[in-house]
Amino acid sequence: MKDIGFIGLGNMGSKMSIHLAKAGYNVSGFDIDNKLVDKLTGFGINKENSISEISKNKDIIITMLPNGKIVNEVLKEVLNYSSNFPTIIDCSTIDVKTSKSLYDLLLSKNIPLLDAPVSGGTIGALNGTLTFMVGGDKEVFDEMAPIFNLMGSKSVYCGSAGSGQATKLCNNMLLAVTMIGVGESFNMARNLKLDLNVLYEVISTATGSCWSVNNYCPVENVGPKSPADNNFLPGFSAKLMSKDLKLAVNAANQVNSNIEFGKKAEQIFTKMAEGVNGEKDFSAIIKEI
Repeated sequence: MKDIGFIGLGNMGSKMSIHLAKAGYNVSGFDIDNKLVDKLTGFGINKENSISEISKNKDIIITMLPNGKIVNEVLKEVLNYSSNFPTIIDCSTIDVKTSKSLYDLLLSKNIPLLDAPVSGGTIGALNGTLTFMVGGDKEVFDEMAPIFNLMGSKSVYCGSAGSGQATKLCNNMLLAVTMIGVGESFNMARNLKLDLNVLYEVISTATGSCWSVNNYCPVENVGPKSPADNNFLPGFSAKLMSKDLKLAVNAANQVNSNIEFGKKAEQIFTKMAEGVNGEKDFSAIIKEI
């Protein structure tokens, strides 16, 4: 049985760690909010009180943290206290540069790191249907496949270190742009007095078909159940989308890639994130445009 340490037990990490514990792994958890860990002890997750404690005698350490600065600090602390050579899986969404830098640092200490950000939000974490986009060594990815399969329904090897993060940023930039387009289309249809269910029936099977319509339509009682049917409770909040879009713009600037729609989407979602709907699901952008 592998010993797994899980650092970051918020809306995503808490659910992901439960799947591992239910599968019989010896899972220990740490979060700066002790109450989050206390809630998980009933699911068989052992409580650790510090990074130093959770870093010792682990085969695998998984992180799900808010940003690159925190990931950088935590993994350097793990490196200082680790008593063996655990495989580290970072499921946070962070900038590509930091991810690559940490890979090189940990590799110099013979500790493998996979960058493995996820898609699927809190619903995917709860249901074990997340998609993992993974960068790092292919051999390590293959070895960790059973772990990914417990927390998600799909894991894709994207290439060398940082490729998982880069893939996630490309995916979320496209998601943001399409959700804005869907919102504008349905708002226009409403103003034109169209039946929105009829519009959905057409778009979902016509050339406008996309995930933002088919699986996550931002209109109440249209299409499959989505946050729109629950007052836009996230899901994936506008603040998180704004964060990911800022990372995408930064990555594009570093390689001189033209992303005019991506930059506009970042401006729109950042405005939403800073307003009254910032904590709502990102699909509530339909109310902002």
